[in-house]
Amino acid sequence: MLYHELWTVLWSWKKEFTVKEFSSTFASPDPNKVLHDMAKKGLLERVGWGKYRVNSPDEYLAKRTNIAGSYDSLKDANMRYALTGPDAVFFWTKGGYQVDRFFGFYPVNLKVDKKDLVRWKRFFRSKKQKSHVEGQPSTQTLFGVFYVLYPEVDFEAEEVNGFCVSPLRETVEFCEKNIYSYEPALEMLDEMYKLGLHARYMETKTNT
Repeated sequence: MLYHELWTVLWSWKKEFTVKEFSSTFASPDPNKVLHDMAKKGLLERVGWGKYRVNSPDEYLAKRTNIAGSYDSLKDANMRYALTGPDAVFFWTKGGYQVDRFFGFYPVNLKVDKKDLVRWKRFFRSKKQKSHVEGQPSTQTLFGVFYVLYPEVDFEAEEVNGFCVSPLRETVEFCEKNIYSYEPALEMLDEMYKLGLHARYMETKTNT
């Protein structure tokens, strides 16, 4: 039985159990190793001496998904990039606006130099992270944190909280083009940066 299959069985059996309870119910040549390995994978959590708790699917995904670390790893790339689209909105609103993303499905949108595309793919593989080039068919099921790459010949970027982000002007345009999802973000940006946008985004909304 695979560990993930056993995890499903344990979730239906008991939410917390001891090694003794496990070994008396499930035949295993080395129950301690099985439980130790499952804890390392995030399927279980050790809560005491010889006692384990089964992590829920949400807890498991949260442990496997390090969103902050996925942004931080960009600093190791030593290549030019700009967080764009939903990520630019997220950074310019100082984390105040997030839509259509959660830890089980969290695409990170990056503009990258077209000439660096192969290097970016290699970089993410070295980090054991998934990436996908926008507009190309996906060769794998994408979930958790993954990177969506937008190859550009040239693009602008500004520093926001230590990260390279598409300029505020482009971020506002993105929100206006996606007004039904991003009208609250426009209101936040307008208030935070005194942009005088109210008439503009109301006109955009009326004409779409």
